[in-house]
Amino acid sequence: MQGEFRLRQVITGIGHAADVSVVVEAADRDEVDVSPDAFAWLRDAYGPRAVVDRPVNGRLVVEAVEGVRYALARLGSPGGYKVTVTKIVDMPVDTGDGDVKVAAAHAVCLALGVSLEPPPRLTANGAIFPS
Repeated sequence: MQGEFRLRQVITGIGHAADVSVVVEAADRDEVDVSPDAFAWLRDAYGPRAVVDRPVNGRLVVEAVEGVRYALARLGSPGGYKVTVTKIVDMPVDTGDGDVKVAAAHAVCLALGVSLEPPPRLTANGAIFPS
């Protein structure tokens, strides 16, 4: 199962943007991986010599994994899922703290055809992840 969530939102005049794609498979327990090609889109956008290994990637990977784990923890399903994050797209001006995490949680839900109630969301004070 695949899911992609494209976050595009303006809150109090500040843009928020992030795209996260995932592949979800049934597994014995929850597991999260990030594809080594998660940032390969940079070559598509900027050419074959584009810098793909950027300093910001580590922070974005951490957010994506946190978002996936957040969604999986709230599904309460027996067994588990192996989620592979296949793409993480940021936009230097419009991707802020929490944006990738929100997008990743929603991407997992889209892949599984479920929704979280209440869902994670963005506010003027930052990303909110209801417990």
